Amino acid sequence: MRPGPAKSFDPEEALQSARDLFWRHGYDGTGIRDLEEALGIGRKSLYDTFGSKRELYLRAIGQYAETVIGRICSRLESTDGTPLQNLERVLDRLSSHHGSDESRGCLLGVAMGQVDAADDELADAVRVPLRRLEGAFERVLRRAQDAGEVRTAARPRDVARQLVALTQGMALMGRLDDGAARPRSVARATLDLLRS
Repeated sequence: MRPGPAKSFDPEEALQSARDLFWRHGYDGTGIRDLEEALGIGRKSLYDTFGSKRELYLRAIGQYAETVIGRICSRLESTDGTPLQNLERVLDRLSSHHGSDESRGCLLGVAMGQVDAADDELADAVRVPLRRLEGAFERVLRRAQDAGEVRTAARPRDVARQLVALTQGMALMGRLDDGAARPRSVARATLDLLRS
């Protein structure tokens, strides 16, 4: 059997375009026609390459987790500054971004708003990167405690969970384009409560 014609589009670029569309409109708000237009490909190519809209959505969430969540975790794990400085930088960057008109929120937060908890596959696609983020927050907090930068009474796992909730809240509020002051003050207040 001869192979079919070579793809006339880059599947990775198409995946990123789909990710951005799902990010803006959510799964329910994104139709197949929207995807065809945004990706610049026909329905057959879309299905041949990605399977179904659902499979494309799951891949988009996975790509988001690897790039965006992966980048945040790397910054928290960085050795460029002290643990608390790294946490401050991450929260400052997130609050600045979510306080700008470029913010679309967080794709995971958009997905959480639509996911049916009984849909294990989709729920896990969202849970796994959030747990990865929680783990990175917990590790940076433990290192900050060891360095004497964070109160010893703070419970790193509990605070890590709080930080995931906080960053998801900032991202969600960022979709309203309410300005930078609110997310910055939230981040500042959180850090003030943690400092030794």
